[in-house]
Amino acid sequence: MTDSAEAADRLSLRRVRALQVVMILFAAQAGRPQVDMPDRAVEYVGHFAWLVMALVLFMVLRTGGFWLRNPELRALANDEVTRAHRAEAMEWGFTAAILVAIGGCVVASLTAMPSVFAFKLVILIGLFVAVFRFVKLERAALA
Repeated sequence: MTDSAEAADRLSLRRVRALQVVMILFAAQAGRPQVDMPDRAVEYVGHFAWLVMALVLFMVLRTGGFWLRNPELRALANDEVTRAHRAEAMEWGFTAAILVAIGGCVVASLTAMPSVFAFKLVILIGLFVAVFRFVKLERAALA
């Protein structure tokens, strides 16, 4: 195995570990009791920071991450197997998001559920399922 391939494997393992930690932080951040739009400036910062974290997680799943690494190493770390894992993870995440959205429609028709809460729930569950599936597949492939 060449040095580049070993470096790509190390990066892939690091990506899996980082995604696990970031996903736990992301889910914990969503567990805040706020369900409606923020009232104070500090609440807006927290709200938009969570949305930025959601966007970064989505972009890592979509592109494979490693944006600041050299292109050759990034290409090695995003081989066919990893791209297939990302595609399957995105499929699972999309399915989970749609199911949560359907459930949210049912709940919203029976109660007064705030829209911000519903959107955050769809984002959280969709990304959580996608990241969890990607991590599981990558760990099995790297083992």
